[in-house]
Amino acid sequence: MNNLLKMEDEVKKYFVEYIRLGGFPLSINEDPTASDQFLAGFEGDILKAGKSLQLTKGMVSSILNKAPSPLSYLTIGRDIGVSYKTVQSYAEVLKNLFIIDIASYKDEKRIIWRKEKKFFFLDPFVANTLSFWSGEKFLESALYEWIVQAHLLRRYSSVYYFKNSYEIDCIANGLKVEVKVGKPHRKYPDNVLILDSENLPLFLSVIV
Repeated sequence: MNNLLKMEDEVKKYFVEYIRLGGFPLSINEDPTASDQFLAGFEGDILKAGKSLQLTKGMVSSILNKAPSPLSYLTIGRDIGVSYKTVQSYAEVLKNLFIIDIASYKDEKRIIWRKEKKFFFLDPFVANTLSFWSGEKFLESALYEWIVQAHLLRRYSSVYYFKNSYEIDCIANGLKVEVKVGKPHRKYPDNVLILDSENLPLFLSVIV
């Protein structure tokens, strides 16, 4: 029992470190230049892809501001004054650079591609660095949700969400997960796993 408690404490300690430092070698080793080096490479890659840094910053800002709510390309486009097709092309670049990924809507039967999507960042260090770069803060609940979405994406290759009278943040390989910073205020179906700050680190440690 003591060993189990010790392991649980260690998992939670490492999770706190992951929230702060992410998974990049420079950030893990707390290199003071980690953010600057990342941003230099990121901006260079955006320019190489033929995209505008200003529009990229606007798109990142829009996602951070509205997360963890589902968004459409059209909504982001209205925020930054471009067409939904332009937003879609920028999203593809950010996906190819492993900055973000996208969870589409899925009901019990199929994926509904036209529905709003959940945009999520793949690493806490990236989210924190781009938050500073864009000047836009994000909610703690969004960060927890992104961490679970990214983890399930790495494990199962795809992740979706569902929403009607209640929301399921993450659906992957039969798992249905709702992420909450506090305790849920409504009843969820029995097959939905509710994660909060206490049990989330343990969940991540066993889904490998």
